[in-house]
Amino acid sequence: MGLFNKGEDVPRYVISVAARLVGTTPHKLRAYERAGLISPARTEGNIRLYSDRDIQRLRRINALTQRGVNLAGVKLILEMEEKRGGR
Repeated sequence: MGLFNKGEDVPRYVISVAARLVGTTPHKLRAYERAGLISPARTEGNIRLYSDRDIQRLRRINALTQRGVNLAGVKLILEMEEKRGGR
């Protein structure tokens, strides 16, 4: 993994910024987390921080839900994509 790829994993965006980047709401990001679809880093003060890799995953989740896939279905799709080496 190159230096650039490691940067994708650096937690940097608070939930409001992450939601804006994804095109959704903080409420939906919390729902995705409760469903086990995303697990953002947390600060010592328990503030969620999302990495660029998290943003990519959230965009995929958001696209699937906009197409009518429920969260359980999204989880299965993401698991299958990860098993075959990503999207």
